[in-house]
Amino acid sequence: MTLYPKIRNIKKDNVALKIMIIISLLVSLLVFIINIITSKEHFWSLIVIMGILYAWITVMYSVYRNVNIGSSITVQFIAISILTLCIDFILGYRGWAINIAIPIIIITANVTMLILTIVVLQRYYKYAINQLIIFILSMIPLLILFLSKQIITNKILVIISSSIALFTFIISLILCGKNIIQELDRRLHM
Repeated sequence: MTLYPKIRNIKKDNVALKIMIIISLLVSLLVFIINIITSKEHFWSLIVIMGILYAWITVMYSVYRNVNIGSSITVQFIAISILTLCIDFILGYRGWAINIAIPIIIITANVTMLILTIVVLQRYYKYAINQLIIFILSMIPLLILFLSKQIITNKILVIISSSIALFTFIISLILCGKNIIQELDRRLHM
């Protein structure tokens, strides 16, 4: 048993990373070529390419950076929301991303942050900025609902997801309000 942390072999990591990038580019090129050969009216290959890009965002942000859980949840929340919107537009925009997928993502992110608040109550201030970002972004579908009735057709799911976001934010303020204000003051120099 060693007392020192295991040091990664950077040369091996760089070679593996370069190989994975080359494989990702080759797969993207291959599916794009197959898409053009088989169907010129539907660009399904863009969905595969967006999936590969999403996987790289996840891997690079989660594995190669030493980030806290709240930051990882925030990046995943934003990335998967953008991915679902892109897939919806590639498929001809049927509205399922803004009406179903994003409200479910909002609920998941906010409930995850609430659980994180409860579990790490003493150190929650580390996640205050992430909670605020997720809350603000969670209110966008509700704002769209009020501004344009044609874009969002599933009002109930949007209202439920925004209500859960508001509820989790209020619970976080009740449990850690002083810490959140101090952290916002420290980070944003308010």
